[in-house]
Amino acid sequence: MMDKFLDEYELKARIAPGLIVALPALVDVIYVMPALSSLPIFAASGIITLALIYGLGYVIRAEGQQVEPALWRQWGGPPSTRLMRSSDTFFGADLKNSIRSAVRQEFAVSLPTPAEEKKDTARADKAIADAFERVRGFLRSFDPTGVWQKNNIEYGFCRNLLGGRMLWAFVAVGSIVVAVWRSATTHSGFFNPAVMVSCLSLACAGYVGWRVLPKATKRIAERYAELAWTTFLQLSKDRSHIPVSS
Repeated sequence: MMDKFLDEYELKARIAPGLIVALPALVDVIYVMPALSSLPIFAASGIITLALIYGLGYVIRAEGQQVEPALWRQWGGPPSTRLMRSSDTFFGADLKNSIRSAVRQEFAVSLPTPAEEKKDTARADKAIADAFERVRGFLRSFDPTGVWQKNNIEYGFCRNLLGGRMLWAFVAVGSIVVAVWRSATTHSGFFNPAVMVSCLSLACAGYVGWRVLPKATKRIAERYAELAWTTFLQLSKDRSHIPVSS
């Protein structure tokens, strides 16, 4: 039912990391108050459930957006901008010149020259970033489900989960406390699904959040930027070969 209200990006880049963060708390709720799971209003298709899931996605997206500027500073700028700087060596000179020509052809704007970059790097970066926004719009129109978009979704997932790693760990610790308290008061033993899921979630938050995600997010961001620029170039070439109807 959720796919009727949310697109692929929202589901995979926002809702999925939100559910990962909230999983131990959701298991705790069912463990502590099992009667709630049987109420129709909290069923998978219930309005409150959908609202909570959407709210989780909004929170985790906000966390991801908050951490993004710091990531870009660590990386030397947004990958989509950095890759098209004259001083960057990720793309070869010939490929950059081809992309520059495609940008000029499609949008009637010119990317900054090496001399302009040296004179005012901030202004040059702004010009590249503005051009990339046009490229994104171009790709949404002519290749909305391409590989570039799949990498964009992967980047959104990693960025948002990275931004929410503190919340992830906090929720896991709180869920462990609640699950242990419930086990102690009911004398049901500490080896139960709520305790185990919460402990596993905390371990994943620590390892994935601080060891895996920082490098993975950068790698995927660069791959997304690379594919966006090169896919735009190829589509621009293909469009230039389409005969104009008389």
